[in-house]
Amino acid sequence: MKRLHVYLHAEDAGLDFEKSDFEAFDQDFDDVDLIFLEDEAALLQALPTITWIDTWHFDRFWYELAPNLKGVFTPAAGKDWVHEDPRNRVPTYYGTFHGPMIAESMLGMMLHFNRRIPVMMSQQRGKAWNRDAQLGSTLLCNQTALIVGYGNIGRSCGQILTNLGMRVYGHQRNHHDGIDSGTGVQYVHQDDLDAFLPTADHVIILLPGGKNTHHFMSRERLIRMRPTAFIYNFGRGTTIGETDLLWALDEGIISGAGIDVTETEPLPADSRLWDHPGVLLQPHSACIFQEYQQLHIDELTLLFRSIS
Repeated sequence: MKRLHVYLHAEDAGLDFEKSDFEAFDQDFDDVDLIFLEDEAALLQALPTITWIDTWHFDRFWYELAPNLKGVFTPAAGKDWVHEDPRNRVPTYYGTFHGPMIAESMLGMMLHFNRRIPVMMSQQRGKAWNRDAQLGSTLLCNQTALIVGYGNIGRSCGQILTNLGMRVYGHQRNHHDGIDSGTGVQYVHQDDLDAFLPTADHVIILLPGGKNTHHFMSRERLIRMRPTAFIYNFGRGTTIGETDLLWALDEGIISGAGIDVTETEPLPADSRLWDHPGVLLQPHSACIFQEYQQLHIDELTLLFRSIS
């Protein structure tokens, strides 16, 4: 009998998993015993016996305490909370299902700015009927987007934007040129990124965290953007410095920012991002959809069937 330990408790209801979420998985694998762990203490106690685990958190130091471990699954797309095995003995399977959710959240923010929804809401509150307030809007099909960090999630974003007729560039270190045949996105290499920034109406940041991407969108890069352009961050908050972003907004370097992730989370109450008129802010909630748990379970089912 195989065993899968599950430790997927989260403070946010949208990311919390219940035993009932695993009912379909349990029915598909009658040779797998699901063991649900209630807290971290129970996880640490069980480490010597764990062979497979599905978790929100796994520290790099725990691998040496789990000699029977064969694999670590997680819904998380990044490596912030589930670390890889320092000895490369145990594989880690990160979630790859987030793309469509982030793409929809990204498109919502883009339409918010492009159709001047804040202006419309202000007019509604003031009972003003001014049809000319949206005169400056242009169709997205006549605009350009640059995706910085064109990976799995970037492809979902690129697909939804090219379907709208937008010209889309995807920054990726592994490609110097060419086109992604699946999405129609044109590759942009790291060496050419700064030259492409002034061409974009929308710059979408999807970079992971880490020392190599810390404040990647520096003042030097922000100043290369069009003053009519918008920036969006769905990667990690550390990739854009809050001080630099506010400077770019205050100085008219860029027109607006859609922010899903911030340098410090939760965002401190005294942050100017809360009240800045050029900012649309989400509390790291781009993937809060009713389908989240099911999408992870579906992916886990396919993975477990192929490797266990």
